[in-house]
Parts: sequence; structure tokens; C-alpha cells
Amino acid sequence: MAYRLRKINFLGRQHVVICQAENGPCPLIALSNVLLLTKRLEIHSDLSFISMPELITLVANRLFESNPPLADEALQLNQQQQLDAVVNMLPRLQYGLDVNLKFTDVDAFEFTEELAAFDLLDVHLYHGWLVDPQEEAASVVGGLSYNQLVERAIATSGTPGATAAAASAPSPGAAPDAAAA
Repeated sequence: MAYRLRKINFLGRQHVVICQAENGPCPLIALSNVLLLTKRLEIHSDLSFISMPELITLVANRLFESNPPLADEALQLNQQQQLDAVVNMLPRLQYGLDVNLKFTDVDAFEFTEELAAFDLLDVHLYHGWLVDPQEEAASVVGGLSYNQLVERAIATSGTPGATAAAASAPSPGAAPDAAAA
């Protein structure tokens, strides 16, 4: 698969960005475009397309350039293992990103191998799924992650009476029922 390249003006400078061939998730393109817009990745402006293998190679090279060898042998071994795992995982980023967020902060994520690519490239990932601590839902959600809440919902869906209770509970932010008032 090849992706079209486009020249754009961003913050007063000419940049090359990668365009998606089809709608759908492609965190590799998003990550690459962040690196391109921040001048941490370069694609020659005369090119009009880039193949997925070429893009993966560029990002992998950037990973190694951004994480030079460490002096401490144990730390270096750990870093090399992380880099190898991320480089091997990069092709999966063309299909999606496995994230498990927490609802407490815009940058609260459970660590995954996919997120390690962002960490090693010093690209910050944010989400907007926050629960207002003033809302009743905050006491239910607490510090749980998305996956923990899904597991809890599945576990309680088999409990007698849980389905009826869940069905009668108002959705977050819904106006109270007049009959209940």
C-alpha cells in the first residue's frame, strides 16, 4: 500500500504530510505526521507517494536515532528490548491502536506495547474521555480503566436484577425523571 504525500503550510513553514488512502484508523500515519510537523522526520518534498514499508523504515530509524545507546549495560539491554519490540510492532499500527484509557486525566493510559512507540518518540497522546468528579458517575468509574469497566459491566450483566437496575438507572447527564422527583 502506498500513501499520497501532500505539501501543507503549518506555522508558516512548508511541510510534507501523509494522507490516508481510506477512512479508518491509522495511528502510524498520525504518529508520522506529528513527527513530520515537528521536523523530527523528513520525507523529501519531491516525492508524491510513500509505501508502508518505507514509512515503517523511516519511523524505525527515527526510533533508534531518538534513543541512543545508554552507558549502563542493564539499562541499555532493557532499552534495546523495548526498541526491538516496538519496531516489530510498527506494522500493526497501520490497522489501529490498542489503548486502555482511564477517565481521570487526559493522558491517563494503561501501558501497552503500542503506546511504547509514542513514548520512545516523545509524542504525547491525549484523550477526551473524562468524568467530571462532581458527577455521580465519578464514584462508579473512580480510577478504573475502560477495560476494567467493560469487565465489570459484563460480570454484572449476568447477575439477576442487574439488568433491570441498569435499565432503570439514568444515563450520565440525563435529566431526572419527573416521576422520580
